[in-house]
Amino acid sequence: MVDTITFDTGQRLFLLRTDRSFYAMRVLADGELVHVGFGALVATTLALNNLDHYEEPNYVWEKQGRRWEYPAFGDVTTHDVAIRAVFPQPAAALQQDEAAHVPIRDLRLRYVSHEISTSAEPGLAAQHGRNPATPKPVLCITLRDIGYNFLVRLNYRVTPELDIFERWVEVENAAEMPVTIEGLAFATVHLPTDRYELRRAAGSWGREFVCVTQELHQGVTPLRQLGLNTGHNANPSFLIHPKGRAGPDQGITYFGMMAFSGNWSLRFDVLPTDAVRIHGGYEDSNFSMTLKPSQRHRTPAFIFGVAEDGTNGASRRLHAWMRRHVLPQSAHGPLRPVLYNGWESVYFDISMDKQLQLARTAAAIGVELFCVDDGWFSGRRNDRAGLGDWTVDRDIFPQGLAPLIAEVRRLGMRFGLWVEPEMVNPDSHLYRAHPDWVLHFPGRPRIQTRHQLILDFGRSDVVDAIYTMLDSLLAENDITFFKWDMNRYVTEAGSAAGREIWYQHVQGLYDVMDRLLKKYPRLDIQSCSGGGGRVDAGILSRCLQAWTSDNTDAMDRVYIQDGFSLFYPPPAMESWVTHERNHQTGRVIELDVRFDVAMRGVLGIGTNIDAIPAEDLENYRRKIAFYKKIRHIVQGGELHRLAEGQNGGASVWQSVSPDRRESVYSVVVVQAMQGHHLPFYRLRNLIPDATYRLTDEWDHELGHFSGAQLMTLGMPGDQRHGHLTCSVRSRTVLLAVV
Repeated sequence: MVDTITFDTGQRLFLLRTDRSFYAMRVLADGELVHVGFGALVATTLALNNLDHYEEPNYVWEKQGRRWEYPAFGDVTTHDVAIRAVFPQPAAALQQDEAAHVPIRDLRLRYVSHEISTSAEPGLAAQHGRNPATPKPVLCITLRDIGYNFLVRLNYRVTPELDIFERWVEVENAAEMPVTIEGLAFATVHLPTDRYELRRAAGSWGREFVCVTQELHQGVTPLRQLGLNTGHNANPSFLIHPKGRAGPDQGITYFGMMAFSGNWSLRFDVLPTDAVRIHGGYEDSNFSMTLKPSQRHRTPAFIFGVAEDGTNGASRRLHAWMRRHVLPQSAHGPLRPVLYNGWESVYFDISMDKQLQLARTAAAIGVELFCVDDGWFSGRRNDRAGLGDWTVDRDIFPQGLAPLIAEVRRLGMRFGLWVEPEMVNPDSHLYRAHPDWVLHFPGRPRIQTRHQLILDFGRSDVVDAIYTMLDSLLAENDITFFKWDMNRYVTEAGSAAGREIWYQHVQGLYDVMDRLLKKYPRLDIQSCSGGGGRVDAGILSRCLQAWTSDNTDAMDRVYIQDGFSLFYPPPAMESWVTHERNHQTGRVIELDVRFDVAMRGVLGIGTNIDAIPAEDLENYRRKIAFYKKIRHIVQGGELHRLAEGQNGGASVWQSVSPDRRESVYSVVVVQAMQGHHLPFYRLRNLIPDATYRLTDEWDHELGHFSGAQLMTLGMPGDQRHGHLTCSVRSRTVLLAVV
């Protein structure tokens, strides 16, 4: 058994090991901490010697090219850095009248000590106790400025069996004067010198997680979010590989993401030598943090690793890590329920009778969780009023929610509600009582988006008031699910927290969620932010799943889901079946395709099920029953993306159960021409000498094939229906060992 973390005292070398990768750094004679290497292992043992020969040969520009493990502005001044700090002039300098007006913006960090523990955790780690922490080794390296008693602790946590490294930073002002932090990364990761391509999620509202691949050139390529949530336009996650030398299942691929739901930045800095540094942390264009004497700050985590088996290998490592160590455990079991949400059925036209009718129909087709969306609370007849008043509207529900919940429970379903706790309408009791509780600058216009403003979660009294309202709602009603929304970006970010609002808003949000989850162990939360605007490892440590997009068009969802699955696992992906004619795009899509797309994640139904024919309802019932038959594989299995929709042709997914005895094959044709035939896609990770029986949702047998044949020749066509060759068509097939 190889130690996960070792320190060679002779070479002053730190070596971190996972099952298939390594990360190394060392302390030079003058205390400088420099990066040595990071990559996939090619042997079971790794001895590193004569390391001076691997130093960057180019120290032109006063060591600007040196691979500092955590570069600071001071040692590095001509390239991007991980941290910038501002110190006041020391008393001695002031007495000498030496430029007393000039603050010291010079930070030079040197090694002091290190320790290994199993109790350290990053900032903003979930505190709800729903995912009991498994002790994992953490290396903490303490660095100190050469003049000021300012400490930076670099933390490295290793999950060896999943090839995952986590890093975070703690800064401490042990001096007698305040220190201002102007930029703070959770980590800097160095890649071997090479030419790289970056793969990331881009898009906007309604088309989140669109895959973009771009070559990295000399200079800084920044990704960032400025809206107080994770964002629709980009996501704090990435895959990166040497140009032209990686594919879905082969080639070195580096990967990473951040566990933070506020303003973030990822900066890919390619030096003139082609050395690559990746800085990930707080977005710093409007960031500032002042540390008083003896004050500390811990950042959230930066998660990263390397896979030798391509982009799919990188995705599978992230998926497994999130399943085991991030997504909270549910009191209702490991599988996510089939959900019904009535938003596209009724919008704001909510009535007790309509909700009862929808609930009875939903239960009859196999729904397990019934969620009432926007419009259930006081004064909420449209999107202009009511946000902030989280009490049940007695005009709609004269006896409160209790009769509806009782009927939902009698029908065998759980009950959920939509909430948007960070927002307030000016037309609300809360705003009229506390107009100062919103983000604003005094005397300046308060810009409304969707007729709403953002509450100042930099104020503890605001955070406590929101918690109290939600606590009362849960205490009085058997609610076990919140769809937690946030439907706008910040504009004027005036806060009691000053420029620390970018961090403190997220801290307040996490605090409310953690307190509710700890007090109500049967409560599950779904993250929503105008669709997929708040998806990251931080929010998903509180939320079982995310609403991937407000766009429910099945064909658009293919692209969104392909991109989402690069970084996040299927059980975190809520996906609805909605109307035949989509209410956003107007596109008409047959029921088979809508279900086949939605069954790739957590199945939800958003159709007005009381307005469709009985024959269609029976089709819904049958398809939901089929989903429940394959759900444990889809949500708990290992995902292989065999083809992506944006490359033309088809999007093809294969999920494989942990024991490899079952698999689900899902194909959705997004673009094809008459006479063009799709490949027979070769499956992955089956048992070669086992025989698999292939069946569809009707339990029609499609044939018996060996695992070796399916992995060699590929998935065969259907004898009755022919191969999927043209038009918009789809299939979902279950494979099981006989």
